[in-house]
Amino acid sequence: MKKITTHAFLLLKVAILLFLAPIYGFASTEVMLDDPTPTVVTKAQETSARDALDKLQERMDEAWTEYLAPMREAKTAEERDAIELDPEKDPGVMFLPELFKFSSDHPGTAACLEALSQVISMASRDEKNGWILEKVVDRILVDYIEHPDLKDLVRFGHYNPPSAQNLLLLRAVADRSPHRSVQGSAFYALGKLLGSTEETRAEGKQLLERVQKEFADVLFFRETTYGEKVAGDLFELDHLQVGQVAPEIIGTAIDGNLMQLSAFRGKVVLLDFWGDW
Repeated sequence: MKKITTHAFLLLKVAILLFLAPIYGFASTEVMLDDPTPTVVTKAQETSARDALDKLQERMDEAWTEYLAPMREAKTAEERDAIELDPEKDPGVMFLPELFKFSSDHPGTAACLEALSQVISMASRDEKNGWILEKVVDRILVDYIEHPDLKDLVRFGHYNPPSAQNLLLLRAVADRSPHRSVQGSAFYALGKLLGSTEETRAEGKQLLERVQKEFADVLFFRETTYGEKVAGDLFELDHLQVGQVAPEIIGTAIDGNLMQLSAFRGKVVLLDFWGDW
């Protein structure tokens, strides 16, 4: 049996992607090849990409404002609950092809990295976009693996589903980035993702413990460090899983008397945690 050459394999791969693209609604989107050579970018290209992304972002912001207008205009909780937003008009769905094409047109630029971050978040919503995630991850690992701003892309990676491509990206960044802040962010997001399912919870906990040990001083967001963030996450893994005994809660009841959660043991208790941002 003859071996398939690299050139022939790439042609076959592109042909398959071009065949699938119309099925998934991306017929006009360019396909990025797995070029292992980092893109060299000029200052003029950076400026052009930034201007193009700013205009695209402005249109996206306007679309989100219009899409969510009924929710803002609702006067009661009942009115908001009755609103059904059309998922087909979700800006995250509508602008995904355009953002993906932007990343193809402006590879290697800082604006492209910002766009790729949004593409990952949008494409992760639907399994049929797996081929997009594959191309995006390839581009990130080629053009941005040593970029310090990669931290902004992986920092909230645990909010995306634990798909094969998302896990691949986080593992690669954690292993290959030369920046501690980027590495710490990738290890944290990976630990959170793996810790969210029972099958991989042990590995997730090990990664979070590593973050606590090696990256505790790295800033997570604003003035919060990963050391502070991980402390709560590890407590949750150890004490707040389904089937575990709830930790003691002591406070003052509305009548002014002392209240202890353990006093209600054996009874059905509803705990309502809420916050305001």
